[in-house]
Amino acid sequence: MDLDVSQPAHVVGHSVLRADLGVGGRHIVVLSGIARPEWKIDDDSAHREVCRLRLREPAGTVEQSTVHVGLASIGNDDTEFVFATDQASVEVDEAGELVLITHLALMGEPSTLNRFSYQVVLTTRVVASEITGTISWPTAWFRPPLPGPAGVSGIFSILANERTVTPGGPPFGGEVEHLRPVTPGEIVSVTVAEDTCRATYRIAEPPKGRQLRVTVEQSGLRGPGNVSVGTVSPAADILTLSVAQPSAVIDFHATSVRVA
Repeated sequence: MDLDVSQPAHVVGHSVLRADLGVGGRHIVVLSGIARPEWKIDDDSAHREVCRLRLREPAGTVEQSTVHVGLASIGNDDTEFVFATDQASVEVDEAGELVLITHLALMGEPSTLNRFSYQVVLTTRVVASEITGTISWPTAWFRPPLPGPAGVSGIFSILANERTVTPGGPPFGGEVEHLRPVTPGEIVSVTVAEDTCRATYRIAEPPKGRQLRVTVEQSGLRGPGNVSVGTVSPAADILTLSVAQPSAVIDFHATSVRVA
């Protein structure tokens, strides 16, 4: 049984209180609301379900937590019944967001467990995500006129894109890649040598738990042919960040292909 606070039909009265504790990126978070499983059975045997409620709250690392759930709205047609919230806990999914796990029980002919209330109080430590790396190119193709990031202003466009694929149609089949820009990057430093220039970039807080492709477009390098910017390995720019692995390093370099 999957519910989501972003769906009005799944939850009512969801609220969040967050306060910075001021030490080591720690926060205290209080979440409360009423979940709407709308679970109905017609049986004199007890049924059990696990309800997963996505709270859509970034948590990072949970250090301490308390969870309280309780029945809020139930119904029975004057028969023997069971209504229970047997167990509740929180976990952090791969995207670094909180999920409330509640074990429910129900019996009756018929019985309906319409709603249950919840309150989650926890202390968390923020786990920041980032993608860093370098972009290199021959100095002869472009020598920055100014030191630092200002010297390459407007030359590079750096993006972390959410990547999805769909089946390709005939006649070739395969997969079709779709990229949706989610987080831009920025140049943080530049070094210039006689042969090679190198810019260091950073993408701050790209989303966790989604497959990403990092792209770099250029509009200022003048090589002997068509210039493009890519990685050494074709798939090195595809990644998925998580709380356990919140950062990645991807290096790019410029190449030129002569036009016949």
